[in-house]
Amino acid sequence: MQISTRKPTRDKQINVRATDEERAVIDYAASLVNKNRTDFIIEKAVHEAQNIILDQRVFVLDDERYQAFIEQLESPVKNVEGRQRLMDVKAEWK
Repeated sequence: MQISTRKPTRDKQINVRATDEERAVIDYAASLVNKNRTDFIIEKAVHEAQNIILDQRVFVLDDERYQAFIEQLESPVKNVEGRQRLMDVKAEWK
């Protein structure tokens, strides 16, 4: 039995201008992964946006939130087993 998952309906429009060459490259890449142009562009744009957001290194906090953040960093580890599993993972670059 095949189970299908429905994608949420996209009802917002994003207009993008591209050169013929850019469009051809996008279409070719999309075809290589069996996606249409829209799905390919949205998937890649959202993925890159998430990476940029996750890559932020500067956090601006007011004094109260900064103090709460420091307290969490300095508090004892509550999930010792989970921490140990995380520490046991070998880095891919080693």
